[in-house]
Amino acid sequence: MVDTHISTAQSLNQDSLSYRIFNAAILYFLVVLSVFSVYRLYTGEYLIVGLYLIGIAICLWIYRYSKKGKNLNRVVLPSIFFSILFGVFFWFKVGGVHGGGLVFFTFILISIIVTPRKHSRIMVALLFACQALLVLADFYLQDLPIWGDNPNARTIYLMAVFINMSIVWMLKSNYDKKEEKMAEFSLGLRELHRLNLSHSADKEDVLADYLQSGVNLFNMDVGLIFETKDNVQVVRKSNMPEATSNDILQANLNIIQEIEQQVCTFYRASASSNLDKRVAKGQNHRYFIGTPLVANNKSYGVLFFCAHDSLRKRFEDYDVELMELMALNISQHFSMQEWEEAQAKTDQALLLSDRRFKSIYDYANVGICVCDMEGKIVMANRALQKLLGFTEDELRMHTFYSLSDSGDLDQLSEDLKLYEQIILGEIDHYILEKRKTTKEGNPIYISKTVSTIRDENNEVKFTVMIADDITARKANEEKINGLNQELEIQVDKMEVANKELESFSYSVSHDLRAPLRAIDGFSKIILEDHKDEFTDESKRLLNVIISNSGKMAALIDDLLTFSRITRKVAEFKPIDFNLLISNIIEEQALDEKIFEIDQLPEAKGEKILMKQALANLIGNAIKFSSKKEQPKVQIGYADKEEHYEFFVADNGVGFNMAYYDKIFGVFQRLHTESEFSGTGVGLAIVQKVILKHNGKIWAESHEGIGTTFYFTIPK
Repeated sequence: MVDTHISTAQSLNQDSLSYRIFNAAILYFLVVLSVFSVYRLYTGEYLIVGLYLIGIAICLWIYRYSKKGKNLNRVVLPSIFFSILFGVFFWFKVGGVHGGGLVFFTFILISIIVTPRKHSRIMVALLFACQALLVLADFYLQDLPIWGDNPNARTIYLMAVFINMSIVWMLKSNYDKKEEKMAEFSLGLRELHRLNLSHSADKEDVLADYLQSGVNLFNMDVGLIFETKDNVQVVRKSNMPEATSNDILQANLNIIQEIEQQVCTFYRASASSNLDKRVAKGQNHRYFIGTPLVANNKSYGVLFFCAHDSLRKRFEDYDVELMELMALNISQHFSMQEWEEAQAKTDQALLLSDRRFKSIYDYANVGICVCDMEGKIVMANRALQKLLGFTEDELRMHTFYSLSDSGDLDQLSEDLKLYEQIILGEIDHYILEKRKTTKEGNPIYISKTVSTIRDENNEVKFTVMIADDITARKANEEKINGLNQELEIQVDKMEVANKELESFSYSVSHDLRAPLRAIDGFSKIILEDHKDEFTDESKRLLNVIISNSGKMAALIDDLLTFSRITRKVAEFKPIDFNLLISNIIEEQALDEKIFEIDQLPEAKGEKILMKQALANLIGNAIKFSSKKEQPKVQIGYADKEEHYEFFVADNGVGFNMAYYDKIFGVFQRLHTESEFSGTGVGLAIVQKVILKHNGKIWAESHEGIGTTFYFTIPK
């Protein structure tokens, strides 16, 4: 296909200058022959008139033949031969240079112009020789009777003839070359157009077609596409062994890198090149042309053609243009391939997304419907159909706000108002609880969420309603409200009972203090005044009475403290826990050596109550570790996100965690009076204080190892 450009360039096509000149010459011959025919008919030279008529017929046939768009190569040489005969006839008949020379010279110039390039050299040589012979014959044989009288300077005429013929021949040769280049460029464009129209399913075949066409167009041996992303490598090539392509890569690596870096087309054809010699040195080919593959500001590599030997002596501008057009097409091919791959992934993702949406939409437990801007239902899922008892076709006949409406105008008005706001973009969604009636007439309650689907211009395309059946929840809420009302009544009664109990405890505690003081006081007086009158057993019994009276007084004091904590209104203020613990140790005259105290943070609380709680915890720790040879009490904290976690740890006797539930109860004791004294109210007081601070308290213990009490104070 590509090799046909030679014959195409040589033909006299209808767009060529040779074609137009040839037709003009034919018309000129027609006019001249017609005029001379009339003249010779007037003079009675009928034989010459017959020859003229034959010439007119030939010219008419050639003119009609050319106008039909047919190839004139078949008639050019016969026409030139006829023109030369006609010129020679004029030369002899009219009279040498003076007579027929101008006509003959005109025929020669036309012959040079219209002669095909492959015959032009021979034609010019013959015409030069013929012209020279006739002029010389006219110069030296002027006395022959066939010549006319010619007084002109033959030497000057001869020089003018050769100069003009040489100039016309050079111009004709240059025009033929340009016309051939234009034909080659046109052929290249047509080839690129053919490649662009190629819609082969196999993209590799398209690239192979591009490379093979480039090899033919540029007269090269091989064509390759190099990828230059990470390291240069051959990704496409025309038919050749793998080893050969790697050799070409190594031989032209510096040129390929220069093309990719400069983003420019470089070539070399023998000694003709536009590339710096320092870059082109090495083992690269004598013939090559390469250009970068770039599309959408992204580089895809380098298109490269090369050969060790070629008929091409140089690369023209149109070769570079064809190369860059081919590279642009290949780059667009790669870009399109990337786009198709990305589009395939996008389509796959959209398909999966659509399937997920369809699955969620169809099998969701809540009712979903898609509506137009007016609120008319376009599609509804199975759950909504089941909830309301309508089919999807029946639902499409309603708007989502009027569907199964219970007739509550206030609810409808509120729904429409919110819907208008969401369409105007004032809100992005709204949630509304409504009472509905199913197709069977059963009342239900739904909680519906309405939102919009907008396009890239933020224009509303659809609205979506999600309806959740809250009928059971509404029924439960009514039950809960009834239970809450009953609970509030019971709480009020309990508060009254607690107040009465607190008042009773306070009164009993106060009322018991006087008799206990009397028992304790009289027992001591009797023992002191009559100790000589009593036996040892009587004295022991009196001491037991005095001891139990003291324990009873301590118990009453603890009950009064517990009662005061319950009634006290707490005012939380910042507390310095380090100072608070230091005061407790000092007031109770405790041994500071047994304590390990961290630097504690400041927290808000009721100082008096917190001091009472810490004093009880520290007192317990000292009491239950007192039998150890080296008692130790550790006080510290941990900083949590929303609270501080304090702890008081000892290395005392500990307790069995199986009885953990008893330690914070009033009057609950895990050790006997003989082991450790106490009333069993201290930890109950601590728990009451911590709960009053909205904290928590718990303990961890191991028998014989020790106990740690933890409590939290919110930040």
